[in-house]
Amino acid sequence: MESLSALVPLLLAVVVFWLFLVRPARKNQRKIADLQSSLEPGQDVMTASGIFGTIVALGEADARLRVADGVEMRVHRQAIAQVVEPEEPAPEHLSGEDD
Repeated sequence: MESLSALVPLLLAVVVFWLFLVRPARKNQRKIADLQSSLEPGQDVMTASGIFGTIVALGEADARLRVADGVEMRVHRQAIAQVVEPEEPAPEHLSGEDD
């Protein structure tokens, strides 16, 4: 009976480890996998290193991003960290021009 009581703290530690480390990591991996599979040409994205661009073409493991007019770069598909919503233009009264 004493051996069972000694295992309870160990089992409790395993459960806490699972709840606080493994579950959130798996959830994050699932979210990233969903993002990778939903990428389409024409989307504005940001890479993990902070480079913004528009997807021009997608391959199995890579993507071509247009980062400026006439400038394209090839990145690993997993380097794309997030899809960025296009910015809305500033209203005219906030554009900095004096009337």
